[in-house]
Amino acid sequence: MQILHRLDEFLFGLFPKAKESGNDTEVLKDEMTKFYTFGPYKPIVTFEDGWVKVEINTPVILSEEFDFRKVVALAEKRNFTEAKSILRNLISKNKTNSEYYRINGQILSEEGDREGAIDSLIDALRWDPKNAWALLMMGNIFAKYKDDIATAMKYYDQVLKVDSRNNIAMNNIGANLMQQGKTEAAKKYFQEALKINSNYANTYYALGLVAEVESDPFGAFDYAITTLKKSTNHKDALFQNAIALALSSAKKVAETGSGAKILSEYLHRLEFQCDTKIELVEDPSIPTAAKIELAENYGRSNHVVRYNPNKPAVVHLQMHELVHLSYVIEAEEPKQTCCLLRLKS
Repeated sequence: MQILHRLDEFLFGLFPKAKESGNDTEVLKDEMTKFYTFGPYKPIVTFEDGWVKVEINTPVILSEEFDFRKVVALAEKRNFTEAKSILRNLISKNKTNSEYYRINGQILSEEGDREGAIDSLIDALRWDPKNAWALLMMGNIFAKYKDDIATAMKYYDQVLKVDSRNNIAMNNIGANLMQQGKTEAAKKYFQEALKINSNYANTYYALGLVAEVESDPFGAFDYAITTLKKSTNHKDALFQNAIALALSSAKKVAETGSGAKILSEYLHRLEFQCDTKIELVEDPSIPTAAKIELAENYGRSNHVVRYNPNKPAVVHLQMHELVHLSYVIEAEEPKQTCCLLRLKS
């Protein structure tokens, strides 16, 4: 298939980024290439005598697209042997398709063949140096498996040159800076990644680790909880690590003693609402962490919250019991209002 466009103001108007660049034809070419790309199949865009010609290899797309989708499906199911067999056939028919080499590299990396993966990814980049996912994978391999942060950063930097809105690359750069102990710099990348994609669970977990390094257990706990909410797979390592971070940071929060202040403020507020004193009584004999004894049930003039100081997170459970009292107060308020209305009538 061949599409012809007249190279004029109208065409630049169809591609706003090219228009904003001052009618730069290279920007126009990039934008048109992106627009007419179908999956891994990119068009050939050329300029001739005031015209722009877009050539789309429709027969190749029709003949290879089914097999390409099958490779992706097989790879997702970790059926790598069959996926590689189909890929070899695709590459033999179309050696210029960068994505074929990229997926092959990803499969080899998953199988543990890092050197083979690097070779395949280099082929992917030879055919398309702007293949962001191939660049990202190269960075991951050098950072995670070769402990070569400097080389990894070179690939990550290239990803951002190709796609400055790539939040995964931002996240990975931050992770590598964390490995080097450059927490403050890493934090900036994580925050930028979050601006691009606020639903990527890995970034929240990374910021939780930053908060932990910065001795901020409250921040670490909040980020860990958000990670759990954003996670899509409750069985993967990210979810389990987030649970561990939430538990460890919650313990540190409890150790700060800040809960006691919140408890005291909440208790005094309830005393004002119910016009009854509330007493906290230490009682190691009770089997639970805390329990409330309402004044009306015990013939007393005050409510009592008994608590076992030997139980963990006891302040949390004291708060829990006070919330029960708040429900009682809320239930009583309509009755009191009703009595007042009767008196006035």
